[in-house]
Amino acid sequence: MRFLFICLFALATGGFHLHAEVSVRTDFEGGNAEVILLEQNPVRIRIMPALHEGRGWPCWWSLRLEGLTAGQLVTLEVQAQTRPFRPEQILSATWCQPTRAAFSHDGREWRHTDPATKAEDKAFIYKVTAAAPVLHLAWGPPFVPADAARLLTTLEEKLAGTGSAACFELARTRGGRPVKGIRIGPPDSPRQAWVQARQHAWEAGGSWVGRGFIEWLAGDDPEAVEMRRTTCVHFIPIMDVDNAALGAGGKEALPQDHNRDWSATPVYPEVAAAQKSLKEIQARQGVDVFIDLHNPAAGDKAPFFFGPFGFESMSGLRRHNYQRWIELAAEHISGGLKVEPRYRFATYVKTDEERARMSSGWAREHLGEAAISVTLETAWNTPASTVEGYLEAGAGLARALARYLK
Repeated sequence: MRFLFICLFALATGGFHLHAEVSVRTDFEGGNAEVILLEQNPVRIRIMPALHEGRGWPCWWSLRLEGLTAGQLVTLEVQAQTRPFRPEQILSATWCQPTRAAFSHDGREWRHTDPATKAEDKAFIYKVTAAAPVLHLAWGPPFVPADAARLLTTLEEKLAGTGSAACFELARTRGGRPVKGIRIGPPDSPRQAWVQARQHAWEAGGSWVGRGFIEWLAGDDPEAVEMRRTTCVHFIPIMDVDNAALGAGGKEALPQDHNRDWSATPVYPEVAAAQKSLKEIQARQGVDVFIDLHNPAAGDKAPFFFGPFGFESMSGLRRHNYQRWIELAAEHISGGLKVEPRYRFATYVKTDEERARMSSGWAREHLGEAAISVTLETAWNTPASTVEGYLEAGAGLARALARYLK
């Protein structure tokens, strides 16, 4: 009886420190994880990227832990999804195991974890100390459709007094979600550029590079101000909005990969709308530059551009323009994510028919002889592959474009 009284008194006066159970949440935009193990004390979680049937590679993961205590150590183990994403195709663990994952205490400011260690069964182990009851953990810094909408609205409001910016809806996805963009510069300008990101939803770094690009263009640098006067830039921060919202990978999705859908009869409304818009711009003023923003494989430690097949044998204006572009890009994308000074070529795509269904191939075929069409692959698995590093690379990309279009 006395023991019961002591317990009740301790509870009433706060003498016992009771900890709420730690829980894992993924019910938010871009959230994705299949929890295999959750231990409470100490906190240890094992996950694999959840498989969304027909929605491409199971590589992206993003989760939120609740019920933590400041100072509590969290151990997160990440293994590959064990089920096939296509018949008899299981994705390699390298795509879901960054050397450094991303974490945030508030869902806004993202930092790298320390480098992972590898378990005997090849799972990657990340350790983070919680600073608050909530901890966000992700494959990389997330950039979801809500982030895109805020970015575009902020830029439109910032430039409202100049009349040089207008948000637009490119299309509605098959899932009914809006694919949003912004147009900066006079629509009837003789100089026209199209920049898009995230045809593959898991490649969040592409959207961060795009944000750095468009924020520089909307900024106060004299070259940016001049570019807004002479050039119209059409920018789409996320093309594969459906999969980005769901936290699915998107690459090799069914019935079609976004970047193999640039045919005469696209599956995705956003691809069809982009084609239509580009053709209309080409007919009116001509498109000078088409840039598609992606992330490459884990082993690629520096950004690079995929250039046109046959570049070495090109001559005349087209060769001159592509050469000038890579030289300017190498000069200006020069920070922690310094771009390679030479083009690579997508030799893994074996047929002309498939190459023509890629965005860059379609653009080369349908835009003018003087136009350049390139794909920027920004490395994601390096110490510099942070929000700050991506934004810096994007600003460098914008400076290169400003110089190119002079």
